[in-house]
Amino acid sequence: MPGSNAPLVSIIIPVYNGSNFMREAIDSALAQTYRNIEVIVVNDGSTDHGATESIARSYGDKIRYVKKSNGGVSSALNVGIKAMRGEYFSWLSHDDKYLPEKVESQINALQSIGEKHVIAVCGSKQIDKDSKDLISFNVKRSARQTYQIGEIIPWEAALKDVIDDGSYNGCALLIPKTAFDDCGMFDESLRYCQDFLMWIRIFLNKYSLVHTPGVHVCGRVHNGQLTVIGKDIFHKDSISLGNMLIKSLGEAASKEYNFLKSYAIYNAKYDNPTVVRDCIQEGKSRDLLTRSDCLAIKSCLLYGKIRPAIRKVYYRAVKRV
Repeated sequence: MPGSNAPLVSIIIPVYNGSNFMREAIDSALAQTYRNIEVIVVNDGSTDHGATESIARSYGDKIRYVKKSNGGVSSALNVGIKAMRGEYFSWLSHDDKYLPEKVESQINALQSIGEKHVIAVCGSKQIDKDSKDLISFNVKRSARQTYQIGEIIPWEAALKDVIDDGSYNGCALLIPKTAFDDCGMFDESLRYCQDFLMWIRIFLNKYSLVHTPGVHVCGRVHNGQLTVIGKDIFHKDSISLGNMLIKSLGEAASKEYNFLKSYAIYNAKYDNPTVVRDCIQEGKSRDLLTRSDCLAIKSCLLYGKIRPAIRKVYYRAVKRV
């Protein structure tokens, strides 16, 4: 439990037509063992005849409720960030939920480090529409294999890690409010890749990372979420994202941390040939990519072509969605 000097943590729940799952999300936020929290629910212009608003208002002064016109998850998160009073930001999607010690374990880790320029990430698991467990993700990424739990991961390793894996689960993070002051807010022109861009910006601003022990976030997989139905939006966002990032990644790259190569491979695997081409051109101009690097990147494009079919089978057979 926090002491009298414990920092306030703002849990922000953006929601659009979320009456199906949002009560579980709000309850899990209110059930945190760390008590110095505020829960802000941002209704992003729901069109469900008041169902979402009715659930939110039923909590009275246990939460702060903000209603806005529809603008997408980035705009809802930004409204929440502007309204937050806490030192730390914790995102909770309306269809996900926290386990009780999520915030406490992360605050303990950050306070033990005593460094403000660090964000925390915990393990997560996937659940289905009925809240049954699917898959857990704890120690799995390259940086997690190199660094111990609780050890500070330098920004370079954290950045390469997030590019290699495609993003972090945003709900598994605890982020100091200063990160948004330093790096800006979520990009409201993006509907799918806004979190990926935000984490990259944070690490490019040399924020470090610490992995906290345990699995404390349940990410729900269901047919209605954007990550299942929004593939066209993803590819459109990826081109915009490439235009924003390629030059910066090239400038920050080194032989040890070749962010541009990692970004090219990531986009090849997701069948974004325009971004791959631009990465290769930038890499050649900066002498960051060899001929063998370019061949390896282009070979990943073949996998990118068949990946959607593989994932379709996987989601139906394994995740039951």
